[in-house]
Amino acid sequence: MKIPTNTVLPFAAWAAPRAAIKGVPDILSKSAQDVIAAAGPSASCEWFTQPIDHGKPELGTWEQLYCVNPAKWAGSGSPVVLMTPGETPIWGSITPGRGYTFLDNTTMTGLYAQAIGAATVVVEHRYFGGSSPYDGFDAETLQYLTMDQAAMDMVNFAQNVVFPFEDSKTSVATKVPWVYFGTSYSATLGSWIEHTYPGVFYAFHLSSAIVQANTENWYYYDTIRKGIDSYRNDTRCTVALNEVSEYVDKYLLASNRNETEVQALKLLFGASFPIEDDDFAYAIATPFRYWQETNGYHDILEMCDAIVDVQVSEENAVLGTVPTSVGNYAAYFRMNFRQSTCDYLNTWGQEDPLWCLNTHYEWNPYFLARTLGNPWRTWYWFLCNEPLASWATGAPKESLSLVSRKIDAQYWQRQCELHFPATHGEKYGSAKGKTPTTLNEETGGWLRNSTRVIWTNGEFDPWRGTSMSSEIRTGGVLQSTDNVAVFLIKNAVHGDDAFTARALANLNIKPNPEVVKVQEQSVQIVKKWVAEYYA
Repeated sequence: MKIPTNTVLPFAAWAAPRAAIKGVPDILSKSAQDVIAAAGPSASCEWFTQPIDHGKPELGTWEQLYCVNPAKWAGSGSPVVLMTPGETPIWGSITPGRGYTFLDNTTMTGLYAQAIGAATVVVEHRYFGGSSPYDGFDAETLQYLTMDQAAMDMVNFAQNVVFPFEDSKTSVATKVPWVYFGTSYSATLGSWIEHTYPGVFYAFHLSSAIVQANTENWYYYDTIRKGIDSYRNDTRCTVALNEVSEYVDKYLLASNRNETEVQALKLLFGASFPIEDDDFAYAIATPFRYWQETNGYHDILEMCDAIVDVQVSEENAVLGTVPTSVGNYAAYFRMNFRQSTCDYLNTWGQEDPLWCLNTHYEWNPYFLARTLGNPWRTWYWFLCNEPLASWATGAPKESLSLVSRKIDAQYWQRQCELHFPATHGEKYGSAKGKTPTTLNEETGGWLRNSTRVIWTNGEFDPWRGTSMSSEIRTGGVLQSTDNVAVFLIKNAVHGDDAFTARALANLNIKPNPEVVKVQEQSVQIVKKWVAEYYA
């Protein structure tokens, strides 16, 4: 199946770490005019010229979109608070109609601006939204999508921008303190900037950053397991989910595989069209993708109720007596996730509701759509090229696992070649020998030293295992000092501290008081640091 070259595909939300609120849809394709209109009356949006390659200016330039709001700016010589939405287009980060915007105090950037008299600015990341040097993405044109090039974009911007409300470079980072705020990947980028280009940004608040990349990130699902146990105050659901994964693997990983039984297993979960074992294993794990969205854990807890509260066994003509936990989970998946997993991609009229997860079909649109406006693709490049990797996998055999162990690092890594086959001799980084270990050597990983950085993580953030708050970090969870503040937020998930109580009220979501407490403490810390700059 071929698709038009200008096709825009929705973002595969479960493939990337990012800050998002459950129920607020992604905005993937908007014109610059739409962005300018959406930013609000006090903000303005402009283009900033960047080199394609900061080390080779002869390659030419491209235009990077940014929006700035001086509503809280105290005048010449006042600070600037910057964020980049990272792996998503800018529109969703600057639109008040969505309940929040990173240009006002519905988010942490606005809280900081309000506290220190700063302008807030949101800068679109290279190769996302409309800010790209190319409109076709393959292994050749994506060579300039690296964390270092993106970091240099932010550095160049901070050192050279002239805002619309100024006549000259009076607010550049060499003259006033700039505060960098980032969540998820944008926090990861911020940690790269702080380590590689120290002193450009005066202070950082990095929420849910991937600091130590790895290959098998089984802590992703294991952190969700711990969160389920805590929120429910019992282990019944996670024990049942482990029974499901063990039952599935009994057939998928059997040494004496019985094809008839494997097909009966897949039919039990509603996979009525042909699907390979690893794609099937991932398909029935997709419900857990909602966990990392703010307030999304409620969906998983509702699923848990359905799994453990109904005690009815099921007889299957091929499989025999199906355990209650397996039957309940299969029924819940069929009723609530089978149809919705790919239905937002139904413009091609596929009959198979799980078609979009077919990673063994080279004509799958996820591998073919190589055009501007497909942020899932450019995000996957980071995983394959840097490589950030940190693939979410099943747990080791000695641990409980929410998902099948058929989901391993190889399942994700082999998709790199499908997405990015060699083009004119150019390849992605992990095809040239780069590994998460080589990336950690560049960034300093867990053992880096930091200055004026606030590190935050939710207690049940599935990406916590890669963070400074990781229980498996060398030396344990990083401890706070005068120069570094480390917050592990109780009962919080991924990037929850990005959104203020005002944003959550707009969306009828009850705020977590632990998040509010950390936000208030963070504001006081940044106020202190900024005061020291002027002193």
